[in-house]
Amino acid sequence: MKTTRDIRSSLELGRKQTVPSRTRFIEAKIRKELEEELGEILDDDESAELVEREERRSEAHDLALKNAKLKILKAKEKARTMQEGRNSQETRTRKSRVWRAKVNATKTKAKPSEKRKFNEISFEY
Repeated sequence: MKTTRDIRSSLELGRKQTVPSRTRFIEAKIRKELEEELGEILDDDESAELVEREERRSEAHDLALKNAKLKILKAKEKARTMQEGRNSQETRTRKSRVWRAKVNATKTKAKPSEKRKFNEISFEY
């Protein structure tokens, strides 16, 4: 009776054997036909390299997107602070205008004697 260890070792020997098997012959034949029809077929190493290259490209693309978003956010923040500064300047200038108008109004108040009397009608030629 075979144990699991014997089965595992026989499977490993079968995988490592260098004697060509019927399935390897069929795989090689199909591979050759596909290469003739579609072009060169990549090995596992080449396909792994392509996958790795694609991952690096996507990571670089994601990083570029993050940098672009960061630049946009910085520009928005700068614009917002500039707008807040302008708004505070406008309120200061409004307050100073109101203050100046009050001061000017008190300075240019007409004396009671100079006020026109609206009850009187005067004709001047």
